[in-house]
Amino acid sequence: MVLKVFLAATLRKYVPGYDSGKGHEVEVEPGETAGDVAARLHIPQDEVRLIMIDGIGSNWDAALDEAERLAFFPPVGGG
Repeated sequence: MVLKVFLAATLRKYVPGYDSGKGHEVEVEPGETAGDVAARLHIPQDEVRLIMIDGIGSNWDAALDEAERLAFFPPVGGG
């Protein structure tokens, strides 16, 4: 199954050649989770503050389907 993964801000550095307009396609097996995908892309879990699946907040243990879009967001700082 092919899943679209979108990375925000500083997380983009983990996927060389990442295209923010198209995202990154990842082949997933049934039962794989958001955490599995992050590990495969070498994205440290402590650098992710928000996980969204099809625009809805989720968690590391959420199982994925091929029609879904997975997005990872880092913590945001400001001043």
